[in-house]
Order: sequence, then structure tokens, then C-alpha cells
Amino acid sequence: MKFSEDILKTFNLNPEEEREPVNIMQIGEMLQFLKTCAERIVQKSEKYMKSIDADEQLDCIDIVTVKLNDFVQVFKDLVIFIRKEEGTYKSGTSLRYCMNSYDTFDFRQTEAEQTFLRELLLRNEITHDYFNRELHQQKLIWIMENCSSGSLDVYHNLETYCRQHHLTDKYADKNI
Repeated sequence: MKFSEDILKTFNLNPEEEREPVNIMQIGEMLQFLKTCAERIVQKSEKYMKSIDADEQLDCIDIVTVKLNDFVQVFKDLVIFIRKEEGTYKSGTSLRYCMNSYDTFDFRQTEAEQTFLRELLLRNEITHDYFNRELHQQKLIWIMENCSSGSLDVYHNLETYCRQHHLTDKYADKNI
């Protein structure tokens, strides 16, 4: 026996939830998201290096690509928030502005952290330049093999700074 699609629709078995976009987040939540991204970048980088299975390695590359993008987005928002709180924000929103701004903090950066930060611009290339995706993939693999742990160092420095300056309970507003 076949059911008509119209009959199924009347039961509303899969109601769609209406959701409003969220543009405000607590700094502590942003830091937790940054930590999760960094941990996944490191975990999948390590798994990539240990694996000999090509499909598993490609899955790791795909996951690191996505997590690198997420990492960059929250990194930028955190740096901009901190600069606004300090009153030193100069209206830049580019990744390069945020990387340069991060370097002006008095963080003791590890070598892996410095290298990871220098290579963050690869995220822009991966996102916007699919013509050279194989070249970008090779660069991503290099990052995975050589400095992925620097992502955790970035997280630790930002988390420590925000905690010491009592920012973790404040909210970042994407619209401001």
C-alpha cells in the first residue's frame, strides 16, 4: 500500500525548527570552541602521520581543513574582541591584521606556535583558491606534520590572557 506525499505532509512528522542566527557568544564559549578546534587539528594530524591508509589520510586532511577554517574564524573574533576591550582596535578584520595583532601581545610563543601562525594564511588560500588545491593540500600536510601543536599554544595563550583580564564571562557581539 502506498501513501500519498500529501497525506504524510499533513502529519508534520519532521517539523522544521525556526532558528534565529546567533551573533553573540560568551568569550568562555569561544575559547572552548577554539580549544576543540585545536585539539582536533592535533589529533587528526597525528592520526594522518601514523596511518598508511590513503582514505584515512584523506579523511584526516578533510577534517583538519574544516577545523583550520573554524579555528581561524574564532581566532579572529577573539583577537578583535580583546583589542576592542583594550581600546586598541584599529578596525581591521582580516586574518593578517589579527595575526599581526596577536604578535603584539607579550606571549611567549613556542616555535610551533610561531610557525603555525605564519602558516594560518593557508586557510585563505584553501578557501578561495581551488585552482591550486593540490599545492595547498601539500602545504596543509606540511603544517600537519610540523607545527599543528602550535594551535594548542595559541589557544593556551588566548585563554590565559582572557582569564587574567576577566574576559571569559563577557560577550562578543559579531554586529558591533
